[in-house]
Amino acid sequence: MNTNYQVVTFKNKIKSKDIGGLGVELDQRKGSGYYDASRTQFNIEYVGLDGHSTLSSKVYETLYTRGIHFNKGDNTNILNGCIITSGPEFFREQGLPMKDTGRTYVEGNHIGEPIFCPDIKSKEDIPEKTLEYFYESYKFIAKIVGEENIVYAGVHLDEDTPHMHIYFLPVVDHVKRKVFATDESGKRLTKEIYTKNNMIKNVPIQLKDEKGKNVYEIEYGKFLNSDEFWKQHGGKASYAKIQDEYNEYIKSKGFDLDRGQVGANKHHQDKAEHNIKVLNAEIEKLKQELEQTKSINEIELKTKNDIKNINDEELFNPSKDFLKRYKDKDVEKLIDYSKDLKKENISALNEVEKKSIEIKKLENQVKQFKSGKSYKDKDQAIADKDKIIANQEKIIEEKDGIIEGLKSKVKELEDKLTRFFEYFQDKLNSAYLAVAHLLHIDTDKYHLNERLMEDKVYNINKKHEKSTKDKSDDYEL
Repeated sequence: MNTNYQVVTFKNKIKSKDIGGLGVELDQRKGSGYYDASRTQFNIEYVGLDGHSTLSSKVYETLYTRGIHFNKGDNTNILNGCIITSGPEFFREQGLPMKDTGRTYVEGNHIGEPIFCPDIKSKEDIPEKTLEYFYESYKFIAKIVGEENIVYAGVHLDEDTPHMHIYFLPVVDHVKRKVFATDESGKRLTKEIYTKNNMIKNVPIQLKDEKGKNVYEIEYGKFLNSDEFWKQHGGKASYAKIQDEYNEYIKSKGFDLDRGQVGANKHHQDKAEHNIKVLNAEIEKLKQELEQTKSINEIELKTKNDIKNINDEELFNPSKDFLKRYKDKDVEKLIDYSKDLKKENISALNEVEKKSIEIKKLENQVKQFKSGKSYKDKDQAIADKDKIIANQEKIIEEKDGIIEGLKSKVKELEDKLTRFFEYFQDKLNSAYLAVAHLLHIDTDKYHLNERLMEDKVYNINKKHEKSTKDKSDDYEL
């Protein structure tokens, strides 16, 4: 039974803002994951940058010089891509020398198995059969997308598995446009709608036929339109159709590759099961993120409430009687200062708790890698678990450093708060003693009857207020 499978993958949403990074990856090989710079010289280009400094400049010059209409903006789906390859055994059978990388697969059907890569030291090490396989694959895709629309096509032999990238402009010769209703003068009719922000917006009204269906018109020319491109190639069934046609074509050229499960029921069953696994993994990941988010939100809410409640705390809101006894503006300043200190303390503790949650998340990721479990981004598998572990441990170490710094800051704030209250208490005690001396009260008994002293101070202040009621208060006592 043949175990060599074809891999033909399309990516149809490469946006304008992404082609800069894509060009750097293709041309300078940055961001490509594992690759051997000594083998980059053996990479093959069918379509290169053709003298352009960047992929981006080539793309836009092609659009303008060929008069292709396109929507300008960072989110325009400006390129489509295709990657073609097979497993290492397929290339080994062709005579391509392979060597053990010393690494193992961390996901997929081959988890735990060793990873092999091409062992190329000269052009003579690349079998003619391998070159023929990629060239025939290129011809097949070029016929479908139009060779004139391809802005880059090349074979990468410097990564673990030889593969070909093809990037092309999804150009169509006609598009379907909406027809809008107009008044007698030809002016478009509009209607008011509410946006997501509850703002009123005027939008044109689409024309409908006698059956109440929207009216469209066909416009001919050259248009960049990814959705329309794939509609004209069969819509949702286009990818499966291309897979079938490619398998038939590549076999006719002498390459025995398995298409995979073609039968309708089996194909959809396998696809559904795969989607279920992916969705379950996503759900589990979202659950974990939700729990972490809830924890952080609870910390934030508690912090806001704690800061809000500072103004309600009795410590920072002395009674009116108490304030009457000590009419000193410095007291108010000290109270404000103490509030600020406590807010800083609460915020610092908040940061400590949030960083602790982040560290737990990173530690879980490290455990996943060390246990050999799959950990994968949405579109790109992690190639080097050792590198990831080292990076994550470095991040944890940095987070630990941040937490230690925050703890130190919390301790410093607590010390400041303690010193402030000790200072404040000393001032109050000094004030009490001064009053006791003025009233000829036995200071040895003062500490035993502090409430009596408060009453004495209150009576003196009250008496003083009455005697100065009609006098100018332009000065402070």
